[in-house]
Amino acid sequence: MTFIITDPCLETKDTACVDVCPVDCIHPKKDEPEFEQATMLYIHPEECIDCGACV
Repeated sequence: MTFIITDPCLETKDTACVDVCPVDCIHPKKDEPEFEQATMLYIHPEECIDCGACV
């Protein structure tokens, strides 16, 4: 099962979840070129290990 980003984080780029992710599967990160244009963050399903740290 893969986690999805829902209502509390829609249309925001709060990177608190990025900071706790042990496998860096939440994109775009602050250092990625897409970060400035992105309206929200996304969880890459193939990288996610379903640890629940971001919840």
